[in-house]
Amino acid sequence: MEDLKRIYHENYSKIDKVLDQVPHLSELSAKFGVPKVPLGLSAGGVFILLVFFNFAAQLLVNVVGYIFPLFKTIEALESPELDDDKQWLTYWCLFGFFNTIEYFTNFLLYWVPFYYVFKLGFLVWLMAPQFNGARILYLRFISPAYRNFKFGKEVPQAKAD
Repeated sequence: MEDLKRIYHENYSKIDKVLDQVPHLSELSAKFGVPKVPLGLSAGGVFILLVFFNFAAQLLVNVVGYIFPLFKTIEALESPELDDDKQWLTYWCLFGFFNTIEYFTNFLLYWVPFYYVFKLGFLVWLMAPQFNGARILYLRFISPAYRNFKFGKEVPQAKAD
């Protein structure tokens, strides 16, 4: 039982540190008298339920796919490091490719159950630096295809990190 309490407190403090980075969450927490962790987890749970039951799912998933990466891209452009720029350029490349394919197959995707749940998971996988999904797909598919259709120009091969 003590191990469970220790694990609970460790994870609670980790989530609390992450939620410290969310603007206005501390203000909402103080206003409603609810700690940040339950408030943030509740909001996330409601979001997931709305997507799961397909209530404004397309809008909600597209907001996640556009708004969060937009702010992270601006942050990356304002920072002196180049690695974060590369990550977000790769994300936007894959996101654009995915949206183009989705546009032409939308009439089929309408019939796929829980499509927006899968799309949300896919977008989170693409953008999360822990998974590096955009980089993996880029190196495996986009870069080789681009090199095959280089239109007469010599294109250097992308390097895996």
